[in-house]
Amino acid sequence: MSIEKRRRRRVVASHDIALAAFRAAGLFGIVALVWAGWVLLQGGSWWGPLHAFLAGTVLLAISGATQMFTVTWSAAPAPLSGVAGVQRWAVVIGVALVLVGIPVSAVWAVVTGAGLVIVGLGLLIYSLWSAVRRSLLRRFDLSSRFYILGLAAGLTGVALGAVMGADAAGQSFSDVRLAHSHLNLVGLVGMTIVGTLPTILPTFAHHRAVSGREARAAWMLALFSVASIAFGLVVGAPAVGAGTIVAGASLGLILLGIVVRLGKRGLAGGLSYAQVVAGSVWLVVWAFLDGISLLVGSVPGSFSPWTAAVVTAGVGQILLGSLAYLSPVLAGGPPRLGRNLERMRARPWLPLGLANAGGVLFVLGLGVPAAVIVGIWALDFAVRVARMEWASGNQGRSKENDRR
Repeated sequence: MSIEKRRRRRVVASHDIALAAFRAAGLFGIVALVWAGWVLLQGGSWWGPLHAFLAGTVLLAISGATQMFTVTWSAAPAPLSGVAGVQRWAVVIGVALVLVGIPVSAVWAVVTGAGLVIVGLGLLIYSLWSAVRRSLLRRFDLSSRFYILGLAAGLTGVALGAVMGADAAGQSFSDVRLAHSHLNLVGLVGMTIVGTLPTILPTFAHHRAVSGREARAAWMLALFSVASIAFGLVVGAPAVGAGTIVAGASLGLILLGIVVRLGKRGLAGGLSYAQVVAGSVWLVVWAFLDGISLLVGSVPGSFSPWTAAVVTAGVGQILLGSLAYLSPVLAGGPPRLGRNLERMRARPWLPLGLANAGGVLFVLGLGVPAAVIVGIWALDFAVRVARMEWASGNQGRSKENDRR
């Protein structure tokens, strides 16, 4: 088999893994939206919608995207489909058990579910490490380090969640909850975003990857950040606050370096570029505000207005902005690709305006109108995806990739 055919098979296999993960992520996204609507209408805790989105949608999207990016950008062999399937289903079943177990106080479901999510994260670390170890190009090594660091933080964060779910945190509950939330949001989600920006933002603008010395500085800051947040289990909120601020500095440093280097060329990335940049700015601002609050002894609530804003306008905007580019790529090659990209990029002011308006309204404490706007934004994205033209199965995508 020629090198070119092996490359095509490798890319197609990574696309299949990503597509399966994104479909599962979409199901949890629907659960999160429906649950959020129920909370708005009937009242109740925001724990369910938040965890359905972050632990379900975002984690599964990370699972698919990191494997696809690692294989594509480091010229590495694709993970074995069996390993990828077990990894994906471990997360799906694990998160489902936790979402069911917490409301009905079923400790066995929570512990079992968290254990399965930990297995899924461990398998993802193994897949990424194995791929990078056998890669032909070393340019993606730094990004893969951010991925593995984030997943390691997630392992710890999920384990702490299991401790709380089993009611085993005792008098340290508040410190455990603080470390749990920040290891997952700042560590797992944040470090994955930092590691992806140097490649994905230039890709949106049809430009080669850009990064410089600031990327290595951001890596050192990231290491300190995760270590400091984990140390918060011992010394409390100030360590978590310091780690959160440093994580914001790491993300801001990477983002600034890319935007400055791309300049006006970045605007060619359209909606995806604008949304990922805007979402990253939300994350940086939240990291500094949250970190400062923790340093001065003011611990924000788990479901504060700023939490809602950063999850939707920050993490959500980065996710949907990225999928606005990745979904057409996964749907099939030319001639579908061009038409699908146009569908996703049409009326860019609408999703960009809705996402950021929703975030602002959340910050202002206007939860109901903010939730309505976010719901319209999600519906707009769903309509765009539904209007895309999809290749018929793996064989169709494989043939189209062979022609490229």
